[in-house]
Amino acid sequence: MYKEMLLGKNRVEALTDGIYAIAMTLGVLTINVSDLPRVPEGGHLLKHFSIIYPHVLHYAIAFFVLISFWMAHHRQMNNIQHVDSTYTWLNLVTLFFVSIVPFTTDLVGTYSKFSAAVTCYAGNLLLIGLFSSASWHYAAAGRRLLVNSITDDQIAVSKSRGISVPIVSVIVILYANFISPSNATALFLLIFPMHKIINRIYRQRR
Repeated sequence: MYKEMLLGKNRVEALTDGIYAIAMTLGVLTINVSDLPRVPEGGHLLKHFSIIYPHVLHYAIAFFVLISFWMAHHRQMNNIQHVDSTYTWLNLVTLFFVSIVPFTTDLVGTYSKFSAAVTCYAGNLLLIGLFSSASWHYAAAGRRLLVNSITDDQIAVSKSRGISVPIVSVIVILYANFISPSNATALFLLIFPMHKIINRIYRQRR
């Protein structure tokens, strides 16, 4: 009788750590100092910084959003006792979208005043958030993959935090397309106060 060969939990963790590390490292290469004009000795370099500012801004946003995804995945794995093929594939799809973050970061850094570029960037983070959230919902459904020690509140907090990035991504896309693409991505900063509010709500319910 055929028995499915499953990847061990540690293999999923190792692959995830590697891809997140590479994506966050490659992102900095989108900041091209050669775009700055040659400044004569005694000149003012900082006044030209606005040329690469969009690349710096979008790399910083992508870096810290990816950090939040990586930390969320780390918390997931601490509360999962084993993985199956469905959970593994949900993670692999998530990692595919993580791997193209350097491209969408470079795109929006170069064309930050174009709504299409902002939409690609925010859409990339939206898809990471959706598939990351889907993997947790799958693992938590009927507690199929979870350790016994995790509480219902912990599951609920993780689910609520998981949808924060998709919600903010949709806000960014709408803002960029219907108001202005300029600085629309700064709205991603809303993610962090949202997480604090969610944590506070669940602490007050205890």
